[in-house]
Amino acid sequence: MDFTFLHGGLGWALVFFAAIAGVWGVAGYFRRRSVSPDYWGVIVVGNLAALAQGALGAILLLQGQDAKLSRPLVHILYGIVLALWVPLVLFFNRDREGRQEMLMCGLVSLFEAGIALRAITTAVE
Repeated sequence: MDFTFLHGGLGWALVFFAAIAGVWGVAGYFRRRSVSPDYWGVIVVGNLAALAQGALGAILLLQGQDAKLSRPLVHILYGIVLALWVPLVLFFNRDREGRQEMLMCGLVSLFEAGIALRAITTAVE
């Protein structure tokens, strides 16, 4: 079974999902909000989608589909970084709370959106 279409579609979903989470986090910072359970849930769901994306990518790699990539090692590296969404948020928020925590969540999410977009560009021949 070829998962290329699903892998590509989920990649675009991650771009939009992370961008929305990023804008939500930065807007929440300016609205003087702290991280709510709802917002944290969005980040966790995004990370689960990134892990599913990685699993599909691993299946495609095992099927030999990496030959279709313009830069396979870079594409895989971006995929690994995407899977680290929640650990990155936790790392950058280790001594923060309140508004600062919300800002870091938003910035990491925007970073993840950029990484997802960059991963897509390395997949195009």
